[in-house]
Amino acid sequence: MPNFSPSNLVKAQARLIDRFTEAELRSKQSPALALALKNRSILIPTHEQLRTREDRPVEAYVLARTKRATTAARTHNHAGNRGGSFAMPLSWTSFVDKFSISLKQLDNNVFAFEEALGQQLLNSAINIHESLETFLIDYLIAQRSQINAATSGGTWNATNDAFEIALANKSRFYQLAKSMMRQNNYRGTFDVLASSLTYVDGEFYANQGGGNQTNTNFQFTGLNIQESVELEDANYAGGISLIMPAGQFAGLPWIPKQNREGHGDYNSYLGGYGSILDPTGSGLTLAVHGYTQRADTSGSNGNTQDDVMEFEISLDLAPALAPLSVATESVVFEVAQLAA
Repeated sequence: MPNFSPSNLVKAQARLIDRFTEAELRSKQSPALALALKNRSILIPTHEQLRTREDRPVEAYVLARTKRATTAARTHNHAGNRGGSFAMPLSWTSFVDKFSISLKQLDNNVFAFEEALGQQLLNSAINIHESLETFLIDYLIAQRSQINAATSGGTWNATNDAFEIALANKSRFYQLAKSMMRQNNYRGTFDVLASSLTYVDGEFYANQGGGNQTNTNFQFTGLNIQESVELEDANYAGGISLIMPAGQFAGLPWIPKQNREGHGDYNSYLGGYGSILDPTGSGLTLAVHGYTQRADTSGSNGNTQDDVMEFEISLDLAPALAPLSVATESVVFEVAQLAA
């Protein structure tokens, strides 16, 4: 209900203990965001130093890999390519949520002003998190590789940009996915975002061998698999996974200088700039901008003479994948489970 009127003290409404509010405050999982934030330090100097303002472009530079066939003989007058580099532009997207609260709104209420303000800040943080997760999932899908050198263990569908695993090989889905990565010359540990179906299948096969004669759990070594409840591809009813070398996907969070340093006063008409540590525990720092104006809030559980504080919570994020010189090639691969 808006404006907290149902919780007025005059109605003697009892507060629910925190455990009973958990369902109301539930939010979707954020595995893509958590994965991106693990690798936020990819630039020297840091992106906070390089991006001094929202409209300043920032690019990272990478030395290119030059592929060529070798020759069969040495010569006295050999001349070679000098090599080159290419730029990786970074693009930040803003995620913004806003709310208001009045000075007198909670004078006659079971909840204190500080409690209501804290709840509003938490609401904004959760809203931003959910938008960030959807944004990053969409980014990874859009940036997945359109080239795949693998020729065994599955079939490359160039129309859907997916490596398809036959239904008969369902129990070896992640083993074949790792083989596909090795055929593309990637080794080591792999990060995986799995749709609900492939994640559940993976859980099942990862727990075989302890209580029966079929041991399928060996194939999960070297995989960091996280379930994404919103990752899907309408082309594959059996589910999909996105697999990439560990440490190759990053998210670069940023807030303006005035928010980082603090400026002004939230209680003034001109307002102020500040920041808060993300109340959900992600480790992110969120920008806060707020100002106060006079208002008659008698129609919304306030008072004829009142102050209304307007708050905006925000964060900028630039997603980044390890760059490759071939435009249609990416470190992220979609692996699809065929259902028939």
